[in-house]
Amino acid sequence: MPPFRKMYRLEKTFHFEAGHALKKHEGPCKTPHGHRYFVTLHLEFDSVQDAGPAKNMCQDFHEIKAAAKPLIDTYLDHQWLNDSLETDSPTAEFIAKWIFDRLRPKLPHLVGVSVEETASCRASFFF
Repeated sequence: MPPFRKMYRLEKTFHFEAGHALKKHEGPCKTPHGHRYFVTLHLEFDSVQDAGPAKNMCQDFHEIKAAAKPLIDTYLDHQWLNDSLETDSPTAEFIAKWIFDRLRPKLPHLVGVSVEETASCRASFFF
């Protein structure tokens, strides 16, 4: 058995309201509807900083928010996702990967994004 890897994981959650329709779906999600989405960013680090203003932190949560919030506000919050994400099928899985692809350059420790569209339905993309 391989040895366990010791690491820190930070998670920062955001929420937004949006509408969509899964145009190729054969169920009720084919028609326009909306959700209160919750998005969790997962970041992994090997260590904390040992000096400076971020001593004993992996990364300041405000830095994570500063990277993510403009994307959420511009493309996701109170948007029609079919248009803002330029797809006919903005599923939770699609949204998770879409967010990951845009935030990874700004957050190099980002390893995953989870998107919850109801209290019991969540999709995640992990690198």
